[in-house]
Amino acid sequence: MAQSIAYNADARSAPVNYSERLHNAPREHAEAILSGYELLQLLHDRGVLNLLRGLVGAGDELIGTISAAVDTPESIRGIRNFLLLTKFFAGIPPEVLSSLVDIVSDGAKWERAHKPPSLLHLFWRLRNESSRHATSLALDLLEGLGKGL
Repeated sequence: MAQSIAYNADARSAPVNYSERLHNAPREHAEAILSGYELLQLLHDRGVLNLLRGLVGAGDELIGTISAAVDTPESIRGIRNFLLLTKFFAGIPPEVLSSLVDIVSDGAKWERAHKPPSLLHLFWRLRNESSRHATSLALDLLEGLGKGL
């Protein structure tokens, strides 16, 4: 059988005196209030408040414009391509990409300072195992691109 719950009126908390709390707040929270004012001033100086005010004021008109711009086949394809590229680059270990960037940068500096190699020299460099791996990868990419066309 159900048990009744005792109600004790004295156990209620005393009513909150909001005017007293509001009166004491500047003293108790002075540092936080000053920090908030500084943040507000920085947002104003940088124009962020004006931007937010314009965004809120535009409301439905802004949403309609964005929706119309995104609702085209080109935009949808662009978003999909961006997501695929993001997934592709996320799969590359950072040390590999960093190494690639360093090699390309150093190679570009070296090439600018020297005359271009002959075709025979380029073919001679293909004897190197690393060059053949890179060439194979480049050909795989070209083949995949060709299949996609």
